Amino acid sequence: MQSIVWSVRRRERPSERVLSILMSVLAVFFLLQGILFSRAFMLPCFCMAACRFVYGAARVRDYECTLEDGKLTIDRVSDRGRQRLHEIPLVDFEILSLPDGEAVLPYKKGGIRLPKYDYTSYREDVPWYTLIAQENGQRIKLLCEFPPEALEMIRRKKPGCVRLA
Repeated sequence: MQSIVWSVRRRERPSERVLSILMSVLAVFFLLQGILFSRAFMLPCFCMAACRFVYGAARVRDYECTLEDGKLTIDRVSDRGRQRLHEIPLVDFEILSLPDGEAVLPYKKGGIRLPKYDYTSYREDVPWYTLIAQENGQRIKLLCEFPPEALEMIRRKKPGCVRLA
């Protein structure tokens, strides 16, 4: 069986960099105030440093998608390891379409409400698709980037699901 693996690295937003720098500067500022004036400033310093650490760990947005043996798996990859986010068999795929395709219009804002998971890189030059599927008995909406060979494999395995026209 053929296996297709692709990775998605989410582009960092400019506001994330500014927020990270601001938290670091405030932590150093509170540290200096704690050393020079009063130890009471050490608590805000510690809190700001902890927030910076948690924010840095939580903003990891590297995903690895694998399409093999009739199932799509999506993992989050970080320096702490790999976390399985979704494992969806191809038989549970309902609709795979462009984001503004006619097949997914009922699932847009104001329509049928589904839990939405975004695994796109936010790059302008990379096309992304909307996937409506069943996972653990619940319908979900995935926004994913699929390479052409993955689209072809899905089209061969489940032809009625792919609606790109």
